[in-house]
Amino acid sequence: MKNIFSLNTISKKLLFILMSVALVSTVSVTLVFSAYELTSAKREQVQSLQSLSEMLSPNVTAAVLFDDQDTIKELIKPVLLRADILSVSVTNIENQVLVQLFAKNISPDNLNNNTDLTNISTPLSLDNQGYGYLTIIANDSYINDRIAFYIKFLLFLLLSTFAVSLFLSLLLQRKFLSPILYLAETAEKITTSHDYSLRAKQHSKDEIGQLTTCFNSMLDTIEQRESVLESQVKSRTEELENANIQLHEFAYQDGLTNLPNRRYFYKKLQSLLDIDDMHFALIFIDLDGFKEINDTLGHDHGDLLLHQVAKRLRNCVRGNDTVARLGGDEFTLIIEGINDVERASEIAQKVKQSLMQCITINGAQVYVTGSIGLTFYPADGRSVEDLVRHADQAMYLSKSKGRNRYEFFSYIIEEQAIEKRKIIEEIRVALREDQFVLYYQPIFDLDGINVSKAEALIRWQHPQHGLIGPNEFIPIAEQNGLIEDIGNWVRDQAINDAAQWYYMSGQILQVNVNSSPMQFDRAGQWVDDWILACNKQGLPRDTMVIEVTENTLMDPDSPIQQQMHRLKQHGIHIAIDDFGVGYSSLAYLQRLDIDILKIDRSFIQHMETNESSIALVRAIITMASHLKVKVVAEGVETKGQHQILQQLSCDYLQGYLFAKPMTAKDFTQTYIKPLTAQAVL
Repeated sequence: MKNIFSLNTISKKLLFILMSVALVSTVSVTLVFSAYELTSAKREQVQSLQSLSEMLSPNVTAAVLFDDQDTIKELIKPVLLRADILSVSVTNIENQVLVQLFAKNISPDNLNNNTDLTNISTPLSLDNQGYGYLTIIANDSYINDRIAFYIKFLLFLLLSTFAVSLFLSLLLQRKFLSPILYLAETAEKITTSHDYSLRAKQHSKDEIGQLTTCFNSMLDTIEQRESVLESQVKSRTEELENANIQLHEFAYQDGLTNLPNRRYFYKKLQSLLDIDDMHFALIFIDLDGFKEINDTLGHDHGDLLLHQVAKRLRNCVRGNDTVARLGGDEFTLIIEGINDVERASEIAQKVKQSLMQCITINGAQVYVTGSIGLTFYPADGRSVEDLVRHADQAMYLSKSKGRNRYEFFSYIIEEQAIEKRKIIEEIRVALREDQFVLYYQPIFDLDGINVSKAEALIRWQHPQHGLIGPNEFIPIAEQNGLIEDIGNWVRDQAINDAAQWYYMSGQILQVNVNSSPMQFDRAGQWVDDWILACNKQGLPRDTMVIEVTENTLMDPDSPIQQQMHRLKQHGIHIAIDDFGVGYSSLAYLQRLDIDILKIDRSFIQHMETNESSIALVRAIITMASHLKVKVVAEGVETKGQHQILQQLSCDYLQGYLFAKPMTAKDFTQTYIKPLTAQAVL
């Protein structure tokens, strides 16, 4: 509509311009001609008066010669009949007026007051002798008449021009502007309605008609393109909607189990916390034995197992409850509307029983259980971080208590977790500030007198709590990735002490060092570090003994077993600690290259009162003797135990009966004899 208004305005302006041009042109031409006519009229008046004066001058000259005033009057009186002549006078040579006639209604005063007069003076002469002057005075009436005539003519011309220009403008508007305005109006309708099926009618076959044809052709093209564009937009919109759905699924759905993922779980948890008077139970589930299934059957079976576990968990809760997978083998349940232990226990028990059922995957039957931790909102926390942390702590409590069980969060767990974190940080400080020390417990020959070995035992000289045993910090170090640093420190310190004793005494005293399975790495760097440290100190090949539990060597084909063989090749002996309480068998021992078996103290303690214990110890010693493996009896505390072990021909003895663990300094003073002293003996 705005465009139409603009075109109307343009047409009106164009009409005005055309008329203005016509009028200005007419006025300009008229003014030019009027000026020309005015000048011409003035010139013609002067010429006619001069001609008239020249015609009268001969006769008037003759009348003057004869001083015939009546004849002069008769001669000049007809001249006054002209409308523009005011007076005619004849003067002699002395400038005396002989005759002067005035036109009607003209007095000498009027003649003197009028300044716009034409004065024609003609000399009266005969034979070159002057006799006076004939003077004719005329006004501008003749010119005024001519001006009046041209004014009338100008007005007539202006009116005629205005009429003709108006007619031509209207004709131009009807002929050219109206079709253009019609096209503009049609375009405006199409723009407003977005209906590109509308067409403009062709009213003529001239250029405007051709413009209309082009306009309609343009509309055909636009309509086709709009149809194609609309189809493309619809298709792209559908694609974007599908992409948004997929993105939402990728963002909030676990691709393996089709459960909500970690992102959705945290968002859902926060949304529940934002609801007034909301209460719910949060359950954390960590699968027991999932790693073994992955390692033995492969990750494909593990993925299928997780998918089956997800189905079982969904069947254990209501439709409005949330089941999510956080990652790996960790799942969570959000049970809305529950805040009592009894109802939560029923759900946890149902989950536990469901997970215990056999799962068949590609023909293989597998079993998993779950360690379950429960917490309540708002009783156990009012933030997402607190609830998640407390549920996780409860889950780890159930795992530490044997797995395949559920535990509720309590603030005692929180205190223990805080204490644990504190110990972890203090262990890091202890490593930096060298707070760990090695104690050594002598290992005696069968007579209980000579010391040929010693076991290195780590202690923590805590600045506030004093001396702390390994059972209080080694498990925590193993769980939090600190055991490698501690193991490296123990290795270096034990090798340094063994080297000092060797160079001091000139004799080899084997030093046993306990090693955690978590220190072993598949690349064999741990073994390389042991070999490099021993070679650096120049120790004999059999000075160091590494103690491992029998479960560590359960699989002879494992990387750990392969690394043990590398140690043996470099002269470092291997001992199995706490033998008899693990899961190894005699078949494993037959294939292992072991140097020492250390019988667990639980068998030694009951030998004086239990014949079965004696039989077991005898069997171990006999078996080891046939395998050419030395035996160390741990925990010997009474003389009766010593006598029985002597009867059974045990190789070495270790226990409080002979010596308790002591510092390296005390061990050196008590059991290491310098070379000089030996020379004196």
